Amino acid sequence: MSVRVELIDDAVADLAKHAESGKLKAFFRKLLEIEEKGAQAGEPLGRDLVGWRKLTVGDRDWRIVFRVDKPETVATVCVIGDRDDGVCYEEAKKRAVNLKDDDAASLAESMMELFGSRKERKAAQRRRAAEAAKKAAKN
Repeated sequence: MSVRVELIDDAVADLAKHAESGKLKAFFRKLLEIEEKGAQAGEPLGRDLVGWRKLTVGDRDWRIVFRVDKPETVATVCVIGDRDDGVCYEEAKKRAVNLKDDDAASLAESMMELFGSRKERKAAQRRRAAEAAKKAAKN
């Protein structure tokens, strides 16, 4: 079943850090796998990250940590990071604690932030900031 893939701001920043590695194509290939397979993608995590899943990228060097909502319509990515000593899992725990369902942007919008022209990147960032301000005002 196909799902919508969304990335939280920190995950977009993680992806931007990996842009210089030359591995972006591999990361996007895995994000598309999540989109195609939903909750069947990757492997389930345990302990403090029950309900979350991991997907390996490259030669098991990187991880994408995500969860799929109950109706299996949206997958939210919270970490895209190095596997090193479980650091990505510690970061996932921190980010998951404060994560709300509406704290993420679509994969397409995230790509625009990474690859669009400077003007397009700024416009995407302003849209996200305005949406965040609206949500904060409601609460």
